[in-house]
Amino acid sequence: MTAVGLFLRSREVPAGALCAVSAMIAVAWLGTGPAESRHAVTAAALALALGIAVLGHGLGGPDSTLDTTAAIRWAPRRASHLAAIFVAAAAVVAVVTTAPTGVVLRDAAGFTGLAALAAALFGRRLAWTLPVVTGCVSGGIPAVPEPFALHLLTWAGQPADSPAAFTTAVTLAVAGAAGYVIRGPRRSGTTS
Repeated sequence: MTAVGLFLRSREVPAGALCAVSAMIAVAWLGTGPAESRHAVTAAALALALGIAVLGHGLGGPDSTLDTTAAIRWAPRRASHLAAIFVAAAAVVAVVTTAPTGVVLRDAAGFTGLAALAAALFGRRLAWTLPVVTGCVSGGIPAVPEPFALHLLTWAGQPADSPAAFTTAVTLAVAGAAGYVIRGPRRSGTTS
């Protein structure tokens, strides 16, 4: 078996990908409707949050000490893994949803960054937390421009032309990716 195959299998990616793709298709399909409608954007955001949360479980292996002790360069593998999660989730949802492609790409980047940030802060078992909470908040609270804090909190449900939502998603993507690629998933049993 190749090194890539072993890497993916050790992180339970094949099973996770099957569940994530099925969930993203179902949720995004339930939100199909007029393009750029609030319903379509919300369903796309929820589909991405759910799918990326499932795929986020693979951001670390079952033995967290192996992710730091092996004599290989982990940063390129971690960056490639994040890029693959982003591309897979964005592609699946973009094919099914009627939401604008810009919204799908923005939300996929932001949720991937959130999953990476959660893996770095809490470990792979809790990598789902930040995408799911953010997706639920964005899906449950209407996208309003005021107050500005609420506008930022609901970035995933904002229309495609929202500069604040775009900036928030890019910030989350960059911060999450940087933290995860540099540090890796939090080691289980550590307090830092």
